[in-house]
Amino acid sequence: MNIKDYFAPKSTDVEYVQEDQLKISLICRIDSYKFSHPFAYPKGIQAMTSYGEARIKGSEIVVPFGMQLLVKRYLSETITAEDVEAAEAFALAHFGRPLFHKEGWMKVVNVYNGKLPLIIRAVKEGTVMHGSQPIYTVTVFDEDLYWMSAGFETMIQRGIWYPTTIATFDYVTKQEIIKRYKATGANLDLVPFALHDFGGRGVSSGETAEIGGAAHLVNFMGSDTVEGILTANFYYKCDMAGFSVYATEHSIQCSFGPTRDNAIDYLRTQIRNATPGSIFSVVIDGYDVFREAEILCTELKDEIIASGAKVVFRPDSGDMMEIVPALLKMQEDHFGVTLTETGHKRINYVGMIQGDGISHTTLIELLDKVIELGYSADVIIFGSGGALLQKVNRDTLKFAQKACSILIDGEWKGIAKDPITDQGKKSKEGILTLARNLATGELETLRIDDGFPEGYEDAHFLVYYLGKLFNEITLAEVRENAA
Repeated sequence: MNIKDYFAPKSTDVEYVQEDQLKISLICRIDSYKFSHPFAYPKGIQAMTSYGEARIKGSEIVVPFGMQLLVKRYLSETITAEDVEAAEAFALAHFGRPLFHKEGWMKVVNVYNGKLPLIIRAVKEGTVMHGSQPIYTVTVFDEDLYWMSAGFETMIQRGIWYPTTIATFDYVTKQEIIKRYKATGANLDLVPFALHDFGGRGVSSGETAEIGGAAHLVNFMGSDTVEGILTANFYYKCDMAGFSVYATEHSIQCSFGPTRDNAIDYLRTQIRNATPGSIFSVVIDGYDVFREAEILCTELKDEIIASGAKVVFRPDSGDMMEIVPALLKMQEDHFGVTLTETGHKRINYVGMIQGDGISHTTLIELLDKVIELGYSADVIIFGSGGALLQKVNRDTLKFAQKACSILIDGEWKGIAKDPITDQGKKSKEGILTLARNLATGELETLRIDDGFPEGYEDAHFLVYYLGKLFNEITLAEVRENAA
């Protein structure tokens, strides 16, 4: 059978051409029920303000990220009259009755030049703050459009909770890694590369890879998620946010064949592709992880040393708590070790990367196991896929955005939810900001209805004002904030 011909189109295959793509305007980046809210509020409201927070305990860390990406990528869009007509037609068909505030949306088009009438203030991205503190506020001063303060809750909250959760988990993990590096005399310059992003294929969409991959780069610099690197480069003005190395995968290993001679050919080919001073990662579990490791440590040992490159073994299946220690012992026995200033063993010439089954929890468990065996923390690095960028949701850090004050007859009135069935969902009221206490240096939530108090410095900055973007931040500055 000719396989090429077998795969070719047959008479029963019907060709078609996709001539356009779906466009979703900002009007439709809200929940359905928000369309009806202009008719639901009490009369006389002139302005409204809302805030977003992670409702975890105040003792827990939060590292915000993603606001600039959100405002540059989405809130900079322009709403047109055609967008309004399309949204109106959708809403009528969707609800089966007129529940679309066309006059309000046309005011956006004609008075605000198609830009959202929002005022967004937020903490600087990368700031190490605490749970249950306002990360951002959204305010609208317009008696026809005040409801948009809460109306764009879905888009804004979604744009913040996900990358903030990734950046927060990475930050906490990085601090744990640093502690172990210091305790074992490891090279602290390697910390930014201790956790490598393998998450591109494990997320729900390309956009998720872009946003989550960029968030990972706040705390670490190792990544194979190209979409995330490009996103961080573009939206946060960085020449190159993430780095990677020459690395093989199972399709490469298996293409050489299963025998020992095949394995030698596979491994030798990769060593010969290396350049002095470089690092390359070689997957070794396609057939027999112990055989391949033994070949690298014996028959190819001299070639590895002569290459001037660091060869990183990648076992990619099995029980990491057993396999990694066994391979480290094999590396130690054949390549030798150098003791750090704390007396821990650092293996010469070669390294290890564990890229299977790694989460923020299992990473620390395996690292502690390695340290218990007398090794310095930098003898191994970690790669994480789905657990890094996908195994989170809005409830992971308990994110919420709530309206907290309305302006009626020239007077601000605080509003808040206070459910008797769940005090954990009690929200804050008043006009809010986050401020630094000049005496203690701590960040505190302030209610500023009656003015900004002395002894504090406002930690919220203007990022969006009626369609205009303010106070751009670079990735370098975000990283410095999170250092």
